[in-house]
Amino acid sequence: MVVDSALKTQGRVIYALMMREVHTIYGSSRLGYLWALIDTMTSVVIFWTLREIMGFRPPHGMPILFFLLAGFCLFSIFRGTVNKCMNAVSGNKALLTFPQVTPLDLMIGRMVVLWGKEIVSALILLIVAALLGIYFQVSNFAVLVFTLFIPALLGLGVGMTCHAINTYFPVTEKIVSIILRIMFFTSGVFFSISRFPSYVMDYVWWNPMIQIIEMCRMSISAGYRAMPYSVLYLCSCTAVFLCLGLLLERHVRGKRR
Repeated sequence: MVVDSALKTQGRVIYALMMREVHTIYGSSRLGYLWALIDTMTSVVIFWTLREIMGFRPPHGMPILFFLLAGFCLFSIFRGTVNKCMNAVSGNKALLTFPQVTPLDLMIGRMVVLWGKEIVSALILLIVAALLGIYFQVSNFAVLVFTLFIPALLGLGVGMTCHAINTYFPVTEKIVSIILRIMFFTSGVFFSISRFPSYVMDYVWWNPMIQIIEMCRMSISAGYRAMPYSVLYLCSCTAVFLCLGLLLERHVRGKRR
């Protein structure tokens, strides 16, 4: 009963933080929510248009929109979650005066809001594509669901870890920003790793985001052939970063007081 009551209280706290996040960032104007979705979709639409004009065709006959959408959506979830977690405490120090609110609650609330925004934006683009006569067929629903959730959890773990390290070494935030920019161009957002020779794939395979993006593309295109991937490796990476992040976050709480 005590555990159940604590979970309910924690759930209400996270929900309240989510609503605060939504209203603070997106609710400053009547078009705030709409603009948040448009801003997310803009990059995909721009690259979609440019690729169509240039006559680019993704491998295995996959429509360009779905190819780009998988890359942009999943990487945006990961990158956005890392950034949100790193800045969660510095932007909400006043809330931590309430005993019910913890830094972890702030990070989870921000992660869920960001994840929801990216998913809704992707759904809108899929509806637009359907109106234009472009359809996709889910070839593996279980893999699709896995790839939609794992970037957020991985980003949460990495974000917590980087936030804790940044507490002692403030330069960490700048270094992480540079690394995320490099990852944006090397995680298969714009290209398929299947076109690279095997000796290159042996190295890039260790980037979990490449595996996640390629898995997602395979799950929404029956003819798409993804690189060899490992669910065990992705789950292990996520679990390691989550455990490390939780331990470090707990360790640095005393330093912030």
